[in-house]
Amino acid sequence: MNSVYLSFLKRLFIFSTIIGLLSFLSIITLPPEFVSVAMPYLLLFFFLVTSLSHYFVLNAINQRTSRFVNYFMISIFVKLVFYSVLIVLYSMLNKEDIIPFIIIFVIFYLFFTVFELSEILKATKKDIDKSK
Repeated sequence: MNSVYLSFLKRLFIFSTIIGLLSFLSIITLPPEFVSVAMPYLLLFFFLVTSLSHYFVLNAINQRTSRFVNYFMISIFVKLVFYSVLIVLYSMLNKEDIIPFIIIFVIFYLFFTVFELSEILKATKKDIDKSK
């Protein structure tokens, strides 16, 4: 495996652990009706999706610039469609938990998206510096 990707996985693991600890604190402090039972699964889900999409984007960075842009845009589109389907399916199966689920989903989405974008910016900057 690529050392850049392994380094990313380490940072993602540390980031996810911090988010997990904050989630655990919210479970302890918030009333049960404000906490989704799916929170730990969502954390694992976002970890896996972020690591997988970042792997493909990193591979595209090593190729042509136009290919990177295509992979990046396609990964965003596929993730948004996948996330939408997940929310719809969960809302159909667990109507009583949908509001806490959507709230934590959006929070995790924002955190993991900002993290992944910052990592992609670092990777593209290193690639640009390497090519000079």
